Amino acid sequence: MKKIIAVCLMLVFSMTAFADQAAYITKAEAEKAVALLKGKKQIKHHCAPCDDKSIETEDIQTVEISKTGYQDYWEVKVNGKGVDLAYIYLETKKGKWKNVAIELDIGVSGVPKFLPKTAK
Repeated sequence: MKKIIAVCLMLVFSMTAFADQAAYITKAEAEKAVALLKGKKQIKHHCAPCDDKSIETEDIQTVEISKTGYQDYWEVKVNGKGVDLAYIYLETKKGKWKNVAIELDIGVSGVPKFLPKTAK
């Protein structure tokens, strides 16, 4: 019984380890992300580690950085809402959708570098 409980706890903690991978970042990382996203028309949201089956497209109106209020962390806001860079993608010149955190060399896990070609 103790082994079952231990395994269950490990699974729960491993799933939460994927949450908010690149939501709270350094100011320098946030500034780079804003520079990367400025001028882009859309982003796609997809959380592969969450077993998300959907891919949502969002038109970009505004991009800014904001202090989180937690230690010295910052966040990127798209259209006034904080985003986790691990779960957003931007379109490359070749028409592929690339993960923003990976593009910025922010350490994330469990996310694909590119969305599948079948993603709309």
